[in-house]
Amino acid sequence: MKQATKKQIAETTGLSIVTVGTMLQHLVQQNEVLEAGLTSSSGGRPAQQYIYNVDYALALILFPFEKNGLILIHHTVVNLSGHCVHEAEMKVEMIDLATFEKIIDPLLIAYPSIQALGFGLPGAEYDGKMIVSDYEALLGISLTEHFRNRYQKPVVMENDVNAAVIGFCNRTQAAPDSAIVYLYFPERFPPGAGLYINGKLYKGKRSFAGEVANMPLGIPWGEESLLASFDLLCKAIAKLTVAVSSVLNPDSIVLYGSFLQAEHVHAITELCSTQLPTSAMPKIILTEDFAADYLKGMIAQTLSTLEPNLQLTK
Repeated sequence: MKQATKKQIAETTGLSIVTVGTMLQHLVQQNEVLEAGLTSSSGGRPAQQYIYNVDYALALILFPFEKNGLILIHHTVVNLSGHCVHEAEMKVEMIDLATFEKIIDPLLIAYPSIQALGFGLPGAEYDGKMIVSDYEALLGISLTEHFRNRYQKPVVMENDVNAAVIGFCNRTQAAPDSAIVYLYFPERFPPGAGLYINGKLYKGKRSFAGEVANMPLGIPWGEESLLASFDLLCKAIAKLTVAVSSVLNPDSIVLYGSFLQAEHVHAITELCSTQLPTSAMPKIILTEDFAADYLKGMIAQTLSTLEPNLQLTK
């Protein structure tokens, strides 16, 4: 609601006005809620307005990416509404714990309200250790535990394409009961998938769900010859799409690759339609901004660590 009176909050939550007043007094003292003046009078007594302080806590999100042969780390500081208050990129020589710390340490001094850290990485953690990673120095490392102990703050680590599917679904306001698969095709690495089923990210029992490059389809992912041929690339992606659709039967399959264009999607859709029955044919969508989906998903995941574990009932 952003701004409301004590009465409006009580009516919305089902709590008594006395309880709401007590809680607001505490939140104002903590600076999490701000007093915002009185409502205009319409004959009755003006009521105090309250505003939620979205800058009460901040979150820091970091993720590495490659551009023009360089390794960069994108870092963003956002408030509780997801609004960006700081954003930058830093060129680095390698991706390891020390490299992240060189970025994080000065940001915590500059923004002391940072209360949570989010890391977006191509890979997966299981049993507290990185079991899959494009960055060799992180394999076998307890990344989240290391940073949680070092900074004494909540830490979330999310796979890049998992974050992207969350961001895409948030941005497009996907229906809660929808099933969406997000297929990400990097230029130099095999593809990965993010699975969003019934309003939730699905990772599997050991966080390995979505590692579609391991499917024995006989496709030479990452080879230049595949990217150089329109027909071979479309056939490969269609083959993967048919395999995924046959297992999950999603509503939509979202594709992203810097080399993919609308004509690719048209050809892939045509190929899939000859191999899947109409009832199993997903809507195939090309998203043009993986970075925006990725960042939006990372913001949502990181801010969720600051949400109180409460459920209001009437």
